[in-house]
Amino acid sequence: MKEIRGFCTLCRSQCGTINTVAGDRLVTVRNDPSHPTGAAMCMKGRAGPEIIEASNRILYPMKRTNPKNAIDPGWVRISWEEALQTVASTLSQIRSESGAESVAFAVTTKSGTAIGDSIEWIDRFVRVFGSPNVLGSTEICNWHKDNAHKFTFGVTIPTADYSRAELSILWGHNPTSTWLAQSEAITQGRKRGGKLIVVDPRPTPLASTADVWLQVKPGTDAALALGLSNLLLCRSRYDDEFVRNWTNAPLLVSRHTGLFLRAKDIWPDDNDSFVVWDKKSCAPRIYDTTMAAEHQGSIDFELDASLNIETPHGTHVCDTAFRLFAAQCAEWKPERVEAVTGVSIENLQQAAELIGSSKKIAYHAWTGVGQGPNAAQTERALATLYALRGCFDDVGCNRIYSKQPVNKVDKPDLLEKSQLAKAIGLSERPIGPPSEGRVKPTDVFRAVRSGKPYRIRAIVGFGTNHLATQTDVEEIRAGLQETEFHVQCDMIETPTARHADIVLPVSTPWERESLRIGFEISEDAENLIQLRPAFVKARGESRSDLDIVFDLACRLGFSDAFFGGSIEAGWNHILAPLGFTVDDLRRNDNRMVRPLEHRNRKYAEVEDGKVVGFATETRRVELYSEKFLRYGYPPVPFHLEEVETDDRYPLVLTCMKSGYYTHSSFRSITSLRKRARNPVIQMNEAVASRFDIRAGQWVRATSKSGFACFIAEIEGRLHDDVLVGDFGFWEGSEGLGVPETKLFGEGNTNFNYLVSSEQRDPISGSTNHKAVRCSIEPIEDLSWHGFREMRVSAMRFEGKNARWLRLESHRGQLLPNFVAGQYLKIRSACGNTDKFIERAYSLVSAANVDGRTTYEICVGEDSRLKGRPGVMSSFVHQILKVGDIVEVAAPGGVFTIPIHTREPVVLLATGIGITPFISYIRSLQNAASEHETILIYGNKNSSIHAFKHELEKHQKRLPSLRVVNCYTAPLDSDEEGTDYQYLGRISKDLISEELVNRGARFYMCGSAPMVKDVTALLRERGVRPFRIFSEQFVSETPASDGIPTGLSFEVKFSRSGKVATWKSADGSLLSFAEGLGIGAPSGCRVGQCESCAVRVLEGQFQHMNGQQLDEPDVALACQAIPSSAIVLDL
Repeated sequence: MKEIRGFCTLCRSQCGTINTVAGDRLVTVRNDPSHPTGAAMCMKGRAGPEIIEASNRILYPMKRTNPKNAIDPGWVRISWEEALQTVASTLSQIRSESGAESVAFAVTTKSGTAIGDSIEWIDRFVRVFGSPNVLGSTEICNWHKDNAHKFTFGVTIPTADYSRAELSILWGHNPTSTWLAQSEAITQGRKRGGKLIVVDPRPTPLASTADVWLQVKPGTDAALALGLSNLLLCRSRYDDEFVRNWTNAPLLVSRHTGLFLRAKDIWPDDNDSFVVWDKKSCAPRIYDTTMAAEHQGSIDFELDASLNIETPHGTHVCDTAFRLFAAQCAEWKPERVEAVTGVSIENLQQAAELIGSSKKIAYHAWTGVGQGPNAAQTERALATLYALRGCFDDVGCNRIYSKQPVNKVDKPDLLEKSQLAKAIGLSERPIGPPSEGRVKPTDVFRAVRSGKPYRIRAIVGFGTNHLATQTDVEEIRAGLQETEFHVQCDMIETPTARHADIVLPVSTPWERESLRIGFEISEDAENLIQLRPAFVKARGESRSDLDIVFDLACRLGFSDAFFGGSIEAGWNHILAPLGFTVDDLRRNDNRMVRPLEHRNRKYAEVEDGKVVGFATETRRVELYSEKFLRYGYPPVPFHLEEVETDDRYPLVLTCMKSGYYTHSSFRSITSLRKRARNPVIQMNEAVASRFDIRAGQWVRATSKSGFACFIAEIEGRLHDDVLVGDFGFWEGSEGLGVPETKLFGEGNTNFNYLVSSEQRDPISGSTNHKAVRCSIEPIEDLSWHGFREMRVSAMRFEGKNARWLRLESHRGQLLPNFVAGQYLKIRSACGNTDKFIERAYSLVSAANVDGRTTYEICVGEDSRLKGRPGVMSSFVHQILKVGDIVEVAAPGGVFTIPIHTREPVVLLATGIGITPFISYIRSLQNAASEHETILIYGNKNSSIHAFKHELEKHQKRLPSLRVVNCYTAPLDSDEEGTDYQYLGRISKDLISEELVNRGARFYMCGSAPMVKDVTALLRERGVRPFRIFSEQFVSETPASDGIPTGLSFEVKFSRSGKVATWKSADGSLLSFAEGLGIGAPSGCRVGQCESCAVRVLEGQFQHMNGQQLDEPDVALACQAIPSSAIVLDL
């Protein structure tokens, strides 16, 4: 084994990693504490070994043979030569016949995919090719913070220096799910005494611990920002010096034209300089914003005034930009803010006080405020609020870190202006994303079908899945079906890829090299240049996006622009100004630190006799935007109020991103899917009661535009009219037996099926994913809440230690089916006790039965508890009889086994652990499944061998089933080869290397010691952890509302040798350890990234969030508290 440093590119965090490699296998991925972004690692990154070996990967180029509207594309494997030559010749022909603009390039986001390894080269390819049409999701992703922010500050939102901030503000941004390096920086800042404000409709983990949580109603963020600005202005808690000197607040604006008054308007022989009012001379004066304001007497500039200015053309009534901005803010008094946003006046004032009293403020806003019909103005409202405090480009604020002076390969001027002018949607949104060649997918697919403004004939896709991530799903589907030529590059066959003519297999990040220059989050991060090597060979014939782009470029005649097809030569071109090459990086452990000078407040520096200022039209931060006015938009930020409501849709639905997935990917990965299994929709108890919905029930949300289905989840802290829904669900998870779900039509689980682009932001084209008016209703099914009575209709022994029961519904009432492997909860007052005992037992019935009215279970009796009162197994064996009534909950459980799979299934059981596999084998027969199934079943001998004769019959009926019985103490009458096939306990000798190499999945059920032992032997045999699934006989751990008071347990830290007494007030084990000065791994601190996992050597613990890990002796320190004396491996 060897360990290789790298970094993860599955999201914007780019966490530093240590990758353990054995031969050509990636064994583990963990965080690299020595890396600037390596303090923690999320579960997505750690799932790298499983992602590489995923059975649903595309491994070879394929072309379709069936029509595009066929459910089955009819894929046929082809060579790379055929694939690339077909793509190149087709694109060349279309470009020649219809122009480069008729080819659109669909490129995914580096904020939630691994496209960051290659996106700059893809952009270069698109621009050299000559297309002005890149369709992605920028208008609902990064455009507002990265581009609309420029309308105010002239730059994209700079890096938030959370770790040194007095106050951090998260606005519509949850870094525990989207940017773990930011989450860690916030933690460090709070340790230093920094405060935190979170603005979010839902109680995110950080909102729950924030100093102030502003629980804004979806879609009302601009009103909240303007209300906060109003309080700062009214209380004079803004930074007067910054506002006066570095914003355009003092500039005079003509009330007649809305334009800034210019010197030539007053003095005809003068120039275009701006004009301010000088309080000292009581006269207008020229203000040259190329020079520092303080040297021009800014102390006397009037900020808040309306004035009559005499000009040769008459009197101009003018207002200062400050007054116009303040007037807009003044409309948002606390009472109105509370009424519109749902944020209480008390919380609003607390937040304003924190903002007004903090000198170092760092903030970040993302999709929470970037997905709505007023998104650009909302961004303006946030940016101008931030501007009032003057916390910009300084330590503890939002800082513009220096960048390495490398050669850029994706310069916008690679695309000719005449081509950019053809971008689809540019006429409607002239200063929005189309002005940079970023176009809206819906517009592109409309052009495919209508030919307006011209026909898009071809689409080249890199990792996009617009059917799961964009609005107007049916329109996009129709456009995909009518696209003349479509090539899609991806790791898996997405619903979008199924419409392609050719699919090209893309390698995973761990199978390719990548060059990263700077890691954003801090000075140290920007000083680092790193080459990530390929840790293993690419599986199948998959290639990197870079390989595909460089090859296509050469075939299309762009060889010079792509360095003769050499990726390394291209990288060396990027690195040339730094004075070293890729080979130099390889010789230096793949990374170099090149310290940069990180200066503060660079806007105040002087270059060539002029102040740097800001890259806006006024060279100042713009509270008032004349540019907006010229393009027909309000020049000061405003809140767009809902004009009409429809009583049919009384609720507001917003969406959330799971930290376990990257947008619409990786739900097939079992280690991730186990943690977030279903598309959920959250609501509080009042909403659930109002619409007769129970937790765990399928529900249907309906909007004016469409509908979608989710599993109901109760979140008591939400507003009474707010719902929060998952997005991105469509993939099945083969290892868990979870089928793929629909993206359109009845039964779909596609959040975007509820959303239309009918109402768009006029500047960016953003659509309303964050405040969808809807209704909700339960989907009627056969399931039930709580317990219901069922009658025992039959009983028999299975071996001498197990009892089989058939439970019958009341009066033949139909019962719901289930998934093989799930259990039934039974409740009864056992014996003479008054106390109800509740236990869960695996179902042994076939999973799917038409007209079901019964369930079957089998209960083993523990000889150690035999006859003991109040024990359910003793009650079942000794007291319960046919005709008795027991209470039963609906089937449940997450241990599920796939009925249809491409890989062998191995079942391992001892004793009564056979029960879920009896259900599975019965279900196989009903489903006519043909995959190879091996049951390895351990017993003492035939006397306790449950379902022995039934299994013999199944073996005869199912050619694909093989049963291996293991006896440890056979009876004299037991015959080897007939009653049992192996003498001894379940052994690794029963697991062939060939079976492991074919990717078999292993499912086991039994006691905790059995699961631990069998897991160890499987690992020793070479079985990957993600191919092992288990169900243990353990008690369920409920989530806790908090830490019970009065607890006290001794905690020993084995490595450090420290021993201390933990008390309830000490909080989580992580907080306790840190308080003792013991270094403990940490990350998100909310139980999601699992970076804080620690082995418990002795004792018991519980997780406050009710979480249960696959390894019972591993605790998440940020969520765990002891429930006995405990020894930790720290």
